[in-house]
Amino acid sequence: MNKESRKYIRNVMRGKDFLIDFINAALAVGILVMVVLNSFGEGTGMYFPQIFGFGALLAGFNCIKKIRARSGFAFAFGGFAILMAVVAVLCYLKI
Repeated sequence: MNKESRKYIRNVMRGKDFLIDFINAALAVGILVMVVLNSFGEGTGMYFPQIFGFGALLAGFNCIKKIRARSGFAFAFGGFAILMAVVAVLCYLKI
């Protein structure tokens, strides 16, 4: 790895949104794993509350990121986070 690449990686990791992006990537991988697990086996549909809960967290973190950037799109992410949280609760209650 050359010097410019190391410098770029250090600058990216020092950014204020790096932790949020890292958490979002981990949540996205978790959602994908649960979707795959959900489609196999006898208990299909048993991971829906977790999938929607992780989706709500993902949208919530993106809302925080957009609020920091003073973007009007933060309202869309906030609304989507609330919608995903409501669906997660409804799936948990099996309504």
